[in-house]
Amino acid sequence: MIERRAAIYTSPEGVEYPADKVVKALSKLALPGRLERINAVLDQRITSLALGVEDLHHEHNGAACLRTAEGLGVHRVYAAEVRNPYPHPGMGTGPNPTDKKGRIPKGITMHAHRWIDLELFKGQEELPAGVELVRAAQKNGYRVFGAGPRGEFDMLDLPLDQPIMVLFGNEASGLREETMSACDGIFKIPMYGFTESFNISVSVGMVLEQLGSKVRHTLKHKDAYGELSEEEKLKLRAAWLARDMRQVDVILRSLIG
Repeated sequence: MIERRAAIYTSPEGVEYPADKVVKALSKLALPGRLERINAVLDQRITSLALGVEDLHHEHNGAACLRTAEGLGVHRVYAAEVRNPYPHPGMGTGPNPTDKKGRIPKGITMHAHRWIDLELFKGQEELPAGVELVRAAQKNGYRVFGAGPRGEFDMLDLPLDQPIMVLFGNEASGLREETMSACDGIFKIPMYGFTESFNISVSVGMVLEQLGSKVRHTLKHKDAYGELSEEEKLKLRAAWLARDMRQVDVILRSLIG
């Protein structure tokens, strides 16, 4: 029988602590209701629907996509950097920083990047970043569907019988051809007016809300609300409580040792 290792929290200084001990220690110092709020969010996180973005240019769009995904409970976001660093707080300044330190104002993201699982792809020799992203998602069990006007699937017809990632491209030019070729399929968002496309953050919001609602409808019939395992929730609970604390390493040394 394989012995399972207890969930571990790694502090900012790189010290490993049992996640359950971190939760027990820090919950006593948290603001009233904070642990209950964290638990409520964790219980509703979904992972069978993920968001992917490739080569976004405008900082506000990148930040808005993160905020939308987090607000809808989508826990995993993959971002491919091609010509531009992925534009969100703390991950590169981008060509047109929106403040003197090159960060996105917190009013746009509401710190959403702190509460999701974000993975960046920069590409490798002879492997473009977008294709690297798609292959990584597929390796992790996702079918990847790219957004494009020539899509063979309508948004609401995307199959949800296994985990999927919806992948969006650059605001002006969309997904790169090699990235689309690596996807499992291409989908389109129905348009009924003269306008031929939506803003990227609007598109992301529409797709994640519609597909997320379908995922949650299925979960409801299974008497479930979210998809994180108990171990995943424990590790995140510890990490999120720790993020609320200043000098958390000092605190943990004094309370846990």
